[in-house]
Amino acid sequence: MNRRLRKKKRVGEFKELGFEVRGDLRPGLSGDDIEAFMDRLIDVVEARSLAFGGGAGRADKLDGFITRDGRGSATEEDRAALAAFLDGDAEIARRALAPPRHHARKSKPRPPGDDRGSCSTSGRPF
Repeated sequence: MNRRLRKKKRVGEFKELGFEVRGDLRPGLSGDDIEAFMDRLIDVVEARSLAFGGGAGRADKLDGFITRDGRGSATEEDRAALAAFLDGDAEIARRALAPPRHHARKSKPRPPGDDRGSCSTSGRPF
């Protein structure tokens, strides 16, 4: 694969790394407490130009993935900063951060009405 395609597909030397974050929330938190915790988490994430995909609250769990917002990788310093935040927050009973790994980005969503590639019974090819 040539350099241009490796960059476009974000593989090889253009691979982008992120890490999983999981945790147990303190039992019995109210919805407002969970929302306040998520606001604090997102503030830390955005301050480091990172992005978070995931959520918290279901069965008192935090589950998500952290990556660089835009091109690039989350760094070990980012991982350490998030660990320090989680260790210091009273709402987290236990946390785990996975080692960095390559994350696959999904292709951009198609605009409404664009049915190329979809299965259909209308007789049109897909």
